[in-house]
Amino acid sequence: MTGIDFWAVVIAGAFALCAPIVMAGIGEIFLERAGGFNVGVEGMMLMGAVFGVIGSLQSGFWIGVLDGIIAGAVAGLALGLATAYGRADIIIVGVAIGLLGGGLSTYLYQVIKPAGTTNASAPTEPALPLHFLSGIPVVGTAFADAGMFFYLSIAIAIVAWWVLAHTRFGLRLRAVGDDEAVAAMRGIPVARYRLIAAVIAGALAGLGGVVVALSSIGTFSPGMTGGSGFIALAVVIIARRRPIVVLAGALLFGFFDSLALLAQTQNLGLPVELYQALPYLVTIVILCVVGRYLLGRSKQITQRRSTPPAADVVDSRVAS
Repeated sequence: MTGIDFWAVVIAGAFALCAPIVMAGIGEIFLERAGGFNVGVEGMMLMGAVFGVIGSLQSGFWIGVLDGIIAGAVAGLALGLATAYGRADIIIVGVAIGLLGGGLSTYLYQVIKPAGTTNASAPTEPALPLHFLSGIPVVGTAFADAGMFFYLSIAIAIVAWWVLAHTRFGLRLRAVGDDEAVAAMRGIPVARYRLIAAVIAGALAGLGGVVVALSSIGTFSPGMTGGSGFIALAVVIIARRRPIVVLAGALLFGFFDSLALLAQTQNLGLPVELYQALPYLVTIVILCVVGRYLLGRSKQITQRRSTPPAADVVDSRVAS
C-alpha cells in the first residue's frame, strides 16, 4: 500500500466513524442549550442500535432506522419527564438511563437471538452512488464511498446550527438554559422546552446507535458503541456547543480512530496499543487545552467586571 492509498483509507474510515459522534453530539447540544447534560447518551445509543437491528431484521432497513430513533426518543422522554417535571437530578437520571440502556439492549437481543443460534445479518445502509467524486485527489474515494449516514450527519449539523441560531425555538431554548427564572418571567414554558430538548437529544442518540449497527455491520453486540456517546460529550465540550465545530471535532476523532484500526493490519513501527489509545489521548489533551483557555477567558471577564472604569476612578479622586 502506497502512502497516498494509506491516507485515503484512513480518511475514508474517519468519514464512517464520525457520523454517530456527530449525531449524538448535536442532540447533546440541544439539551445543553436548555440547561441539561446527558450522561446517559451511551445507553440511548445502545437502545437505538438494538432496536435498529431488530427492526431491520423484521421489516427492512428504513423501519430499523425509525425504530432506533423512536427508542432513543422514548429514553429522552423519560429523562425529560424525570428532570423537567419531576425535578430529579439530571446526572443521576442520566446514569440510570445509561445503565438501563446497556443492560436492556443486551437482554432484548438475546431474547430475539439466543446464544448458540445463528446470528443473522440485518439489511444495512443502502449504497449512495457518488462515483463522480472519486476523481478528487486523495479524498475523492472517501467522499464517493462515505455513505448516506455521513452526509446525513452533515445535514443534521447544518440544520441544527440554523435552528439554534436563527429560529424562535432556538433562541427560546437558549434563554431557558441561560436563566430559567428570566425565561419563565417572559412567558416561556421552561419545563416544556427542556422536555423537547431531551426528546431531541434521545432521538439523535438513538440515530447514532443505528448508524453504528446498520452502517456496515448489520448485527448487534453488547457495548458495540465503544464509548462513542462519551466521546460525543467530550466533543461538545471542546466545540463549546457549536454544531459545525462538533462536526469538525468528530472528524478529528474519527481520523485518529481510523488510524488506530488500520494500524492493526499494517506494520507502522509502533505498538498497536499505542494507536488504539491515540484517539482518547488526543481528546484528553484537547479538553485540557480548551479547559485552560476557557478558565483564562473567565478570569479576564471577571477582572473586567470587577475593575471600575477609568472615569469613575478619576471622579472618585476628585470627590475626595
